[in-house]
Amino acid sequence: MQKNLRYSITLNGAQLDYLSDEQQEIHRMKCFKTFLQMTIPEENKVYGKNFSAVLQPGQFVASKVDLARLWGCDRKTATRIVQEFNQLGILRSEPSNRTTIHTMICLSAWFEYRGMIRSRFFVSNPEVKPIVKPVRTAKRVPPETEVDPLKSGSPIRTDPAGTQ
Repeated sequence: MQKNLRYSITLNGAQLDYLSDEQQEIHRMKCFKTFLQMTIPEENKVYGKNFSAVLQPGQFVASKVDLARLWGCDRKTATRIVQEFNQLGILRSEPSNRTTIHTMICLSAWFEYRGMIRSRFFVSNPEVKPIVKPVRTAKRVPPETEVDPLKSGSPIRTDPAGTQ
């Protein structure tokens, strides 16, 4: 990581609200900081097992496993966080068979000792889709002792002989 590296970032209100929500199991600002630190400011070729790519300024490579390890969570949680960042227009992710190339679309430039480096992927006003959390409702079925046969419409069984 370079010293005195500064970022030019544009976030709207919905994106900022999402990042500042401290009620989540993993703090989203920590995830955002990870993404910023992994994003490269200059073109770079990356190699992996049966994989190679040329990354442009504003991109980085990270698998779900890598992110889960960095954040101390499982892959499912890391996947959900990446999907939410994509829905909010902070990040754009393109999976391949080996890893995922992520692009920070809220990052417009870096400032370093050599001057300013612009990201060609910056989107000044991204389309933001609201994050919809699934609501889990369990239908409560009362035990038979709580069911009133007169109210439930169940037929009342009578045994005229008094035997059961």
